[in-house]
Amino acid sequence: MQRFFALIALLVLSIPVGMSIAGCGSNPNDFCTRNGFGFGLKNTDVAAINLGPASTGISLAYGQTGQVNQPTATNCNGGSVSVSNYIYGTTNLNLVDINPGTGAICAGTWNRHSASGIPDFTICTPPSGPGKATVTASASAVTSNPVTVYIHPPITAISIPTQQTCVSQNQTLPAPLTQGTQVFSAGGLIDPSVVGTVTYTPVDSTIVTINNTSNGSTDTGTGTGTGTGTGTGTTPPPSTVNGLATAHLSGSTVINATISGVTSAAGYFYTCAPKSIALSLNGSDGKPTPVTVNANSPQNLTTTIIDSTGATITGLALDYASTEPKQIAVSSAGTITPSFPTTSTITAICQPGTCNNAPINIIGQMGNGLPVSANSVVVNTPGRSSSKLWLASSQSSYFTPVDLTATGTPTPVKLPYTPNSMVLDQAGTNLYFGSYHELMVVSAATNTLSKEDPSVPGVVLAVSPDSSTAVINDQVRRIIYLYTTTTTPASTSGGSPTTTVTVTSTGGLATHAAFSPDGKTLYAVGPTTAAGQATLYVHNTATGWSSYPVSATNPPSTCNLNNNAPIQSGQAAFDPFCSPDVALSIPSVSPFITGSSTTANGFCPNTTVTPPVYYPSATASPIPIATDQITATNDGEHILGATASPAQIEDISVNVPIGACPAANTGLQYQAGSGTASGDYAINTTALDTSKVSPTEITGVVSSPASTTSFVTYNASSGNGQLPVYTTASGFGAQGTLNYVQLSTGAIAPITGAFSPDDSMFFVGTSGDDLLHFIDVPSLTDTQTVDPKLIDQNGNRVPIQFIAVQPRTTT
Repeated sequence: MQRFFALIALLVLSIPVGMSIAGCGSNPNDFCTRNGFGFGLKNTDVAAINLGPASTGISLAYGQTGQVNQPTATNCNGGSVSVSNYIYGTTNLNLVDINPGTGAICAGTWNRHSASGIPDFTICTPPSGPGKATVTASASAVTSNPVTVYIHPPITAISIPTQQTCVSQNQTLPAPLTQGTQVFSAGGLIDPSVVGTVTYTPVDSTIVTINNTSNGSTDTGTGTGTGTGTGTGTTPPPSTVNGLATAHLSGSTVINATISGVTSAAGYFYTCAPKSIALSLNGSDGKPTPVTVNANSPQNLTTTIIDSTGATITGLALDYASTEPKQIAVSSAGTITPSFPTTSTITAICQPGTCNNAPINIIGQMGNGLPVSANSVVVNTPGRSSSKLWLASSQSSYFTPVDLTATGTPTPVKLPYTPNSMVLDQAGTNLYFGSYHELMVVSAATNTLSKEDPSVPGVVLAVSPDSSTAVINDQVRRIIYLYTTTTTPASTSGGSPTTTVTVTSTGGLATHAAFSPDGKTLYAVGPTTAAGQATLYVHNTATGWSSYPVSATNPPSTCNLNNNAPIQSGQAAFDPFCSPDVALSIPSVSPFITGSSTTANGFCPNTTVTPPVYYPSATASPIPIATDQITATNDGEHILGATASPAQIEDISVNVPIGACPAANTGLQYQAGSGTASGDYAINTTALDTSKVSPTEITGVVSSPASTTSFVTYNASSGNGQLPVYTTASGFGAQGTLNYVQLSTGAIAPITGAFSPDDSMFFVGTSGDDLLHFIDVPSLTDTQTVDPKLIDQNGNRVPIQFIAVQPRTTT
């Protein structure tokens, strides 16, 4: 017996010693040592199981199936532990059944122990009503956190509270979207306590960002609304609040709400729209004295954007544009870079598509979805530059390049076909010649033919400001083409640049076309009926093609548009100067169209109808003055026109609206007035002296880059070469002065003309002598002539009808 007690005592005394040895300097049994003990749980044992989605729970409609996330097991140190098998359980088998082996959830009850070979856990029978229960995962005698499963009727719609006021940039809605969110089934509103957590997603994330619960607390604040998730705990930090919406860029967007696998367009979010955009350069807008910026000395515009609440906005994608982009360019960031002497007007527009976007069905609400224009800034780059010119005629298969820095006689260049039009792109890279055989593209640098494309026959009407798109009208088949050339640079790994041509079209007959300064909108007009009724065709990069009838008529209705060269017997010669004509006001882009009365279409859409009407009539009735040809001065203060009968010049003073369009707008922008209000216009007419000028047709009104001087060109059966020049007067509604430039002997009528970019010279082609005349603008004198040597198919000389000019250095 003594030996037995001695053995027991020895064992008792030896246990601490053995344990201390095991825990000193080594852990051969891999015990968890986080607390400094050498016994208890081992590092390979499961200490905790995490089951998700813990924060959001799972939302299921009656009979719908789901799945918990894959559980993760950790040891007492938080390290990962491998578990071969989990067992899943639920607190209510009749409401939320779960496959104990896989974690597959049934909103109702699973089929268990099914007969006839039907696999178990494949049929989910809906429960008798809504509710919620929790599910867990277990392993190694450890149970996970509970995950709430919400059971409810099938969802048919989700709605969020209607926003009462817009939210300024970087501000948040006063309450999260969860407060007031309603979820509906076919039977009506679903009890929010059995719905679960809604996820919110904006269609346009540049307008708003929305927090969604993904981890951490599920509390959405202490709100008392009827929304889903009205937690009663302490208010969490804003960054974790579910449904918290923060405004970013101006505009409105659809908010999609998702729950139980159902996504619904739940409502809209509105970030406050711009109310005004103010441009300045060195503290000035350049009126009446332009801001001077020397060549090759970039300057940055100062742009201040204020929203409808008076808050400042940043980061909007404005469309900056220059009326003389080759000479004075402006970047997308508002940096002005002059390259050649001239005067240019710089504008900026916040235009839907890239700025202040809105779904079409809510355009105008809270000011979203409407364009907003800035004031214009007038910039002058002083100095003199030389010019390169190209001269052509629809009666000759030749064109003549003229370089004013070169010596010698200009040499005509033969084209494959007689052109009916010639347009130089803004970059000064390509000359586009139209014909009814093919489009001919000539390199402006080498004066050689670079491309022939018979797929787009017709008249070239315009080229976009970025030089990528030519507008061509097949007046025989009545098709308007947009001919876009895209060049992809060579890759860094080698290879050559690639050029791709894309052609889109619409039906229509057009005589003139003009692009908005930003190049996003094309306006083209043409006579639709024999009576001279016209149609306005509009192509916008965001909205595509649309067309609008023009009420006024355009003389003469017998003008020959179809140029089938060579001219067939008995067919009248093609006339490249047919009406109607179109001009765009600056800075708000409103097209003014010629006719028996002058019509104007609006910059602001008509939002009083659904869907909104873009480019509606901008006046209650047409402006009561006839125009045959028309132009807009770059300073935005005048629309100038001219008519052959009566022979006169029309000066429409305009106070062009700027800023935001009215939210509820019928489209009306202009009315006769004193100029004290935005949108006022006033009319002055000045009769041409018929003893000096007796036009049979007005061929153009050409305004100088500086907006002070305009020349009227025309056709006449006889005359002694008088060129009308109109000088605008300062002040709204003030009448300008009319003078005449006597062209050198032999000229009958000035047919076409163009200003030199530095505003010092006006080049005019004349009938009678078929020469190019150089008019010195300051002195209004004819100083020089050049013979372009343009001849028809019979070798007879023909007058210049097309002039293209680009600047070049004088060295």
